[in-house]
Amino acid sequence: MSLSLARQVIRSQSLGRPFVKYAALTPTILRTCAHYNTATAAKEETSKEPNQQLKPIIFPNVGTESFNVAARILPSNLAEQFAILKACISSGLMVRAARIMLELYKSKPDEMKVFVDINIYNSFLNGFASVPKPMTKECLDWFDKMKTYGVTADANTYAIILKGFLKKNSFHTARAILSEMKINENLSIEDMLSSSYLNKEDIVLFRKLVSESQGSNSVDIQKLLSELEIATNKRLGDTAEVTMENATKSGTVSAELMEDIPEVRPTRSVGVQFLQEQLSALRDPNTSAKMDPYELQLSLEYQGYEMALQRLLYTKEQSIERGDTLNAMNLTPLKKIMWNWHENLVPLIEEEIIRCEAATTRETERKSYGPFLKLLPTETLSIVTILELLRLHNSSGIGDGMKTARAVIDVGKAVEMEYNAMQMKKRSNSNLMAKRHDVHTLFSSGKLFNMALRSAQIEAEKKSGDLAMDPNLNDWNPVWPSSIRAKVGSVLTSLLLEAAKIPVPSRDPETGLKIIENIPAFFHTYQYVHGKRVGIIKYSEQLTEMISREPIRDTLHPRLLPMLVHPRPWLSFNSGGYLSTKSLCMRIKDSPEQLLYLQKASEQDRLAKVLAGLDVLGSTRWRVNKDVFKVILEVWNSGEKFADIPPLVEGHAPLPPKPANYETDPKAKFNWVSEVKQLQTNEKNNHSLRCDVNYKVETARAFLNLPMFFPHNMDFRGRAYPMPPTLNHLGNDLCRGLLHFEEAKPLGERGWKWLKIHLANLYGFDKHSFSEREVFTENHLEDVFDSVDNPLTGNKWWVKADSPWQCLAACYEVASAVRSGNPEEFKSHLPIHQDGTCNGLQHYAALGGDLAGARAVNLMTGDKPADVYTGVADMVNEQINKQAAAGDEYAQLLKGNVSRKVVKQTVMTNVYGVTFVGARAQIENRLKEIPDLPKNKVYALSGYLAKAVFASLGEMFHGAHKIQDWLTDSARRISKSVPLETLQENGLVPGGPSKSETTLNDKPKRGKKKKLTFSARNPSANQMSSVIWTTPLGLPIVQPYRRSGKKQVATLLQTIFIEDPDASRPVNSLKQSTAFPPNFIHSLDATHMLMSAVACHKKGMTFASVHDSYWTHACDVDSMNEVIRDQFIELHSQPIMENLLNEFKERYKNFRVPVSTPIDPKTGDFQDIDPFALADSSSLFENDAENEKRTKEEEQKNAIKAIFGLGADEAEEDEEIIDEVEGEEKPKKLASSNTSKFKYTWEPLTFMPLPEKGEFDINEVKKSPYFFH
Repeated sequence: MSLSLARQVIRSQSLGRPFVKYAALTPTILRTCAHYNTATAAKEETSKEPNQQLKPIIFPNVGTESFNVAARILPSNLAEQFAILKACISSGLMVRAARIMLELYKSKPDEMKVFVDINIYNSFLNGFASVPKPMTKECLDWFDKMKTYGVTADANTYAIILKGFLKKNSFHTARAILSEMKINENLSIEDMLSSSYLNKEDIVLFRKLVSESQGSNSVDIQKLLSELEIATNKRLGDTAEVTMENATKSGTVSAELMEDIPEVRPTRSVGVQFLQEQLSALRDPNTSAKMDPYELQLSLEYQGYEMALQRLLYTKEQSIERGDTLNAMNLTPLKKIMWNWHENLVPLIEEEIIRCEAATTRETERKSYGPFLKLLPTETLSIVTILELLRLHNSSGIGDGMKTARAVIDVGKAVEMEYNAMQMKKRSNSNLMAKRHDVHTLFSSGKLFNMALRSAQIEAEKKSGDLAMDPNLNDWNPVWPSSIRAKVGSVLTSLLLEAAKIPVPSRDPETGLKIIENIPAFFHTYQYVHGKRVGIIKYSEQLTEMISREPIRDTLHPRLLPMLVHPRPWLSFNSGGYLSTKSLCMRIKDSPEQLLYLQKASEQDRLAKVLAGLDVLGSTRWRVNKDVFKVILEVWNSGEKFADIPPLVEGHAPLPPKPANYETDPKAKFNWVSEVKQLQTNEKNNHSLRCDVNYKVETARAFLNLPMFFPHNMDFRGRAYPMPPTLNHLGNDLCRGLLHFEEAKPLGERGWKWLKIHLANLYGFDKHSFSEREVFTENHLEDVFDSVDNPLTGNKWWVKADSPWQCLAACYEVASAVRSGNPEEFKSHLPIHQDGTCNGLQHYAALGGDLAGARAVNLMTGDKPADVYTGVADMVNEQINKQAAAGDEYAQLLKGNVSRKVVKQTVMTNVYGVTFVGARAQIENRLKEIPDLPKNKVYALSGYLAKAVFASLGEMFHGAHKIQDWLTDSARRISKSVPLETLQENGLVPGGPSKSETTLNDKPKRGKKKKLTFSARNPSANQMSSVIWTTPLGLPIVQPYRRSGKKQVATLLQTIFIEDPDASRPVNSLKQSTAFPPNFIHSLDATHMLMSAVACHKKGMTFASVHDSYWTHACDVDSMNEVIRDQFIELHSQPIMENLLNEFKERYKNFRVPVSTPIDPKTGDFQDIDPFALADSSSLFENDAENEKRTKEEEQKNAIKAIFGLGADEAEEDEEIIDEVEGEEKPKKLASSNTSKFKYTWEPLTFMPLPEKGEFDINEVKKSPYFFH
């Protein structure tokens, strides 16, 4: 029986509904970029000159139709429909799903051709096959339409269809489909059975197909069944691969018994309790020792909000078993109330789901969010909503509440994340687990750090389609748009507001008897924030009081803990990190342009060195330092303030008395309210800090006897960060003191020396020579021993250190080494740090060849480490002394008061683009600490001193400042440019459609605001050009700074504004230009770090980094120092600035900039001016100061108005959802004259010549002992 005949039989059994056919639709032609063959690329790269760069990746400019096509950016309305479609499929609402799909193909055929691929289509077909009674006829009908819609079936498609027919025992049809797959499509049975759409039970059905078809006489069928039997047995039979549940343990967690460590004193934070519940699996050493570490890691990642619910249910059942029926639950008051909320909320959600199912076509909102409420059990939806709303307490700057927009979107996002986690767990099968385990084993062995082997592995997995090693690789899982998150979050939040009550003692007004009154725990209202009316969800006073005893902040997401095994290797831009969670190697927010460049670089195998660097950082094994942990735990449980651990706070501080004129004087009222708010803010901050420490201590206790790994990813500049947020080595001093390397190495002679130097550095004795630092430690050995023996009862020498907890860890190491009798043979776990000297300035000095600057930041040799901060302070004091002698009042006040500490922060941040206002604020904070200075003069003095610091820096780093100015100027030109293609399309330059400016826009309708004409005079709306560059390691970087675009979304609670994904958002020109120099330097220091990481790993060193601070074992410090210098020289031996200029010329070669040339009113001649001329520094200072003054005055006026409810806009705006545009550049008004005239033209984008490089030889770095120290 042929497959076509089988289809006819099935259709004849239907109700005779007509089958709608569509004519072939003309596909939208995608503008493709040439792909890059990996093997060929490897050969080409080895044959290139070292400094020769690959041609940069270039895409069409943002805002053009060609970019939208190339980037495959979903229009927002299609994104919403896709999300609803997926929710319908997952909820089993296949009739509605088919209706949505049909309507989309009717109304948006071109978009569907572009965006519907085989994964979307397979997910849709799988919906028909996965319902309790498989809808095989509909599945087959849509399968027939695939080619008409331009989609080609693959092995997954046939697996889905066969699964549906086998579930209905339609073996005859299944054989015909299997035969077509094998003969017509040339797809293998092995590939089909490997489909992620098949689970173990589904594969059993294929074995049944073989047994039911034994009587067939066809030779071809028998051959096919024989092949199917072999493949099925391979999956299920005795020879089948061993599943994770009974796999031979590839390794065991250390069975070292848990010491008798005291419990951690809780902060009564639900967030901390949630963390304790997640870590409970690690508490039992016997259980964790028996489990496969890989399996244990997976179980930790799969945990979600469901665990919190199960824990709550278990505690309730235990209470009832104990007979505790009066109190219902033996819990804290808040948990009792949460349980009541949960019991009230679940039936409300169930009722809402029923209403959604019965919704008419007019009830569009219920039709939109209804399918999403069926994705998770109602109990899970309830607990997610409760925990998220409690977590957001005091967020977004709202006292005793939160902004509504933030709340509803966060609740919606939490539902989405929990659903994704459940799907990931459900779809993980043994075959995929085994594949991931194989790659994991290969990575753990270190073999994947061989670049040739790495490339071969990537190529092999590209061909097999398993690159991401992800159970959802072939599944379609669209991201929910913010509008969907808002609608889902809104309905759940509004239901919780209805369900959440708090019992409050009261009296009956008529009888006077005591009664219990249930009042709302939350209520929705509006509040004025900075003069704007903002919707908020407030906590009732009773709930606030309860939370003040049991506060809830910063609930930790359960899938972001340190890992127990090596992280998954980064083999592509979206394949690495945690074992089960799909992650990107770069943290990207609202920048499809960056994602597009990253994806293309990954496809062309240009990210291999960057990703290898991230893998090196992730492969470092860490342990908790038990000695330091015991001290921290004792301090914590005491509740006292000690060495950056905040004290336990119980009760509120008394409020200041109200002034006598409080009711009559608005300013007096404002000042008192401000003082109270500051008091409350300090209280909340102290509690937040204590909760933060609590998280760290709890996590450290859970991992006390276990190895830890920190998977890394990077920001858009390439700087690496650990993904687990709670406990990692990038954290504060306490975090760093708690961690050391798992591997121990003998110190040796040099290692013993570096350990002593390290202790001196941590104490703060780091501006002296190495020999002086050694002597410092040797002179304080008695203090070291006392710190170790009596850390909390002795003289506490270690507490006076700059980094007390790290100093204590070093004291334990030094004391153990000395007491071992032979320090050089002592095996040390402690990481030794080598820090760059103001690393940003080091890169600037190297780029500019600046001799004086190089000497100031230790790029050149010296007897002692040069201190750039002291150098700047000395230059400033020299200026001040001269001006004081000349009678300058400010100089006389500052004389003798300008120390290294006063200027340090400003010098450090100057290289990263600190403004004059920012620098003045930094210096003002330091001057306030000097008692001799009059308080009323501090503001003026800080401005005076900021100018002096900037002038000194400009003198010391002359070449660096020229580079900085060139970068700023280039970015300004780029951000104001427009592609020639856009100008031609609008008829503004020859070569496109002939249009005059007056016809570009239709005459505005009455009542409509007139739209500005796009021209050289008004170009800003079409200035879409971001600054894009490629790092020396091949990482493309896109600056994300654009103006905000709002979209209004109606929800059940209120209308909110979100970022509009369809809006053409011009760049923020000012931010693009001012942020480019620091971002460029950050990309260079990130490049240097990743190069050093890979080079250290090749030499067998353990390596970790905190940006420009590099860590390794004491015995390897000399080797690491050699690597750091070699890699810095290799980096800066390249023509970095020349390559950047060439890339800019290539990337922006067909761009134009608007130029306005003044015409002399008398002669009619054009005046020569540079449209990009940089303002001098003094005018910049004045402008910054003036702008800040105006802003402060405006904020104070708005704040006073807000207290009295005056003059606010009605429109609700949420700063958390709509990022404020910082420093948006306004069009400048040119100097006016009676008859000013200008000529507006579009001129080719050009760049200034590069600054002349100085005489500094980069190879001098090799001789500098204090380059990193």
